[in-house]
Amino acid sequence: MPFNSTSQEHSEGFIRLSLAAPFLQYLTERKINPRSALDQVGLKAELLSDPSVFVHSELVYGLVNAFSELSGDRYLGLHVGETFDLQGWPPFAQALQSTTSLFEFFARFVGLVPQESNSVRHSLVIEADRATYRIERQQEPTVPPVQVTAFGAAIYVRLLQTVVGDSWNPSRVRWESRYITGLPINYKGIEVGLGPDSGMQISFPVEWLFLLHVSEGSTEPLASPRQDEEVTVVAALRSVLRDKLDETDLGPERVAGLLGIQPERFLKALQQQSTTLPREIKRLRVDVAKKHLREDKMTIAEIGLMLGYSDKSHFTRFFRGQTGMTPTKFRLGA
Repeated sequence: MPFNSTSQEHSEGFIRLSLAAPFLQYLTERKINPRSALDQVGLKAELLSDPSVFVHSELVYGLVNAFSELSGDRYLGLHVGETFDLQGWPPFAQALQSTTSLFEFFARFVGLVPQESNSVRHSLVIEADRATYRIERQQEPTVPPVQVTAFGAAIYVRLLQTVVGDSWNPSRVRWESRYITGLPINYKGIEVGLGPDSGMQISFPVEWLFLLHVSEGSTEPLASPRQDEEVTVVAALRSVLRDKLDETDLGPERVAGLLGIQPERFLKALQQQSTTLPREIKRLRVDVAKKHLREDKMTIAEIGLMLGYSDKSHFTRFFRGQTGMTPTKFRLGA
């Protein structure tokens, strides 16, 4: 049942109903009456234009699948995604603003897009030669999100192509999901593969993350391209190391290898930003610890172990030394 987000927080698995509005508009423009599909899920057309209305994600999956059947278009999600106004989508427009690299764009985008839905989790995973943007569904869907997945494919291929610009090469891009029946093989020249779960992911060369560009609508040249690139390298190490903080070998050569750059290049980037690898690792450990302490899903000992502290007392001393309070006190006040 839909509800207004101003009167209550939307719970896990809910999504902004207006995200389905482009599908409705697409059908209306082609003079296809959406009434039967809307009736099928018990919604009125005017609700789709209200950005404050949230519904359970499976209702949206069923609605857009019904739109596809009604229109006789098995690739409806793709076609809607290809005509969707990216610049009018707040997470995209805000993340692109003043962005100078793909990494910086994704770093901002990951923080903005959850405002549209909490039924999925977005993340950027960086490996030595590949980067992967993942969208994980928080719950296993009962209704197959075929058209929503196809819509996502069109959106994220366009999004990536827009930010990468002249370096775009579709043959170096791979899209994966369990629900790929809404996509033709080799869609837009990219590789389409069957993924292991209900989410979706798009992978591409890691070097694309460090490409510099000027945001759309900006006429100002980049004042210091090399300096901006150093900022990106330092920011990237936080993403690379987030799931490796329990490892003992996190020296410059190891981290540079994870980033796909030479150790000398990596050390120069740290120097340019007046920081060191140990300092950045400490900062990241504190940030990750705070995140898990707020969520209250892991014990303090488990959090410490995940961060490389086999002894709870050692983790407590580290955290207190960095923050001025114990993990227990931080959790109680969070």
